[in-house]
Amino acid sequence: MTGTIVDITVPAAQFALEYTLGEFEGVAFEVEQVAATNHDSLMPFMRIETTHRIQLQEAFAADDSVADFERIAAFETECLYKLDWADRIDHLIRMLVDQNATIQTATGHTDCWDIRLLFDDRETAASTYEYCKEQGIDFEVVNIQEFSDRGGTRFGLTESQRTALQLAAERGYYTVPREVTADDLSEEFGISHQALSERLRRAHGNLIQHVLGSRTEKTEPADAPPIESRSETTVD
Repeated sequence: MTGTIVDITVPAAQFALEYTLGEFEGVAFEVEQVAATNHDSLMPFMRIETTHRIQLQEAFAADDSVADFERIAAFETECLYKLDWADRIDHLIRMLVDQNATIQTATGHTDCWDIRLLFDDRETAASTYEYCKEQGIDFEVVNIQEFSDRGGTRFGLTESQRTALQLAAERGYYTVPREVTADDLSEEFGISHQALSERLRRAHGNLIQHVLGSRTEKTEPADAPPIESRSETTVD
């Protein structure tokens, strides 16, 4: 399986929960169990880390992007809600899905949404980008990366990178103070010190890129089609 992952940032004013996010600045609203192929209910569950539940429900009630809401569960420091979106929000979400985009993650905070989309290929991602521009959706492309279950594993790591990280952690390479040196690890792997160092460095870069959404090297501006030109390869 291959695909193209695109991380975007969308202003809350053009998407959802603008009022609620403004009332809860600094609080993350994380979509749970995104059902990107279920046309009866898209992005229905929201996890919010707050203990101010009365104020939260008042904000939902005043938010014109929310048609209805129901609290599903309450925990010590967070809660889970099911949201029914207003028609215009539902239309925006369905527009993405109808363009063959799978919504993998979506998190709202303060005044914007960070959304990760998975496409079959770069061409589909590019056509979706152009379609959204035509529909007046103004989003910023933060990161683009290729996905393949042939050349990489979770978080963009190759198998050799994942193995190197796992062994380094198990041997105490990342503890303070270190319990093993890079020379010890390279000897155990049967490779040179330099080769191990480069493998770990690439693995660290892939983790940062995937987990933190680093804007370095792979950032592409939103005012140009983001997907067409660059080819990427996976290395050890």
